[in-house]
Amino acid sequence: MARKAAVKADDPSKTAVEDDGGGVAAEGGEKKSKDDKPKRVLVRAKSREQWAGLLKKASEQAWRRLLLTIQFREWYLAGKPASLDAANAMLKARGLVDFATVAEDVTDPAEREAMAKDVSEKAGLCEFVRREGHPGIWVPSNNFKAGLKENWSVLGLRNEIRGSRGAMAEGMFVTGVHDSDWVRMGDAPDGVHVAVAHTEGKSGPVSSIKRHEYVSRARIQLVIMIANANAVADKISDDELSKTLIHYMEHGAGACRSQGFGKFDVVSVEEMEGVSAPVVSTVQPTSDD
Repeated sequence: MARKAAVKADDPSKTAVEDDGGGVAAEGGEKKSKDDKPKRVLVRAKSREQWAGLLKKASEQAWRRLLLTIQFREWYLAGKPASLDAANAMLKARGLVDFATVAEDVTDPAEREAMAKDVSEKAGLCEFVRREGHPGIWVPSNNFKAGLKENWSVLGLRNEIRGSRGAMAEGMFVTGVHDSDWVRMGDAPDGVHVAVAHTEGKSGPVSSIKRHEYVSRARIQLVIMIANANAVADKISDDELSKTLIHYMEHGAGACRSQGFGKFDVVSVEEMEGVSAPVVSTVQPTSDD
């Protein structure tokens, strides 16, 4: 026979009852066992090697990786300004107008010639990244992630699939094959594309010279990493990703896309299995560690 216990119920007009076996029964006679208490989780200190193993396992399970191979139809144009200082930025915006004024004040013919050569080679130049200790020319891999996000939005998927904006921003990443932050575009540029841009400034029409290093018909590989989480996988389906890639092909990548540069074809998409992201440092610990 159950006996009343001095336990307050949520409803003041009711009381909980405790049976003779020590279990507590809710109103209606439904027993709650003592074994229903919250389980305790024991956290024990782990060694460096144990943490490395856990991180490797988590890395292998955290991501779905797609190896994307693309080939540009013609030219991919670089978009990084060769010089970012304010004087050269103004010179690029105004073409060679400011330089002409400066050159008039230079009386030494050799110096004038050197200045003219420097302007002709560097003014308005956009180039590929050169990395110390890494031969070749490079582009940041996040440029291609930005392209996927842009084309996803153009197709209206950002609004159509609720929550996909955050999934694309925080749950999907694009990396290079050999370097997570960089994509190698080749050994050296194939040339420099020169164009003249016409704009309207405060003082009237302004013409400027634009120069872009380019590579021709480059074939590159990218890794698309999609988090293995329902909150992400449900928002970025294979069908929508395929549509985005098809649109991206015609939209193009790199600089001067509005002039038709940077269009490419998808050569293949392959699932990468058993590959872990480089989250575990391979640097050997020093004696001070």
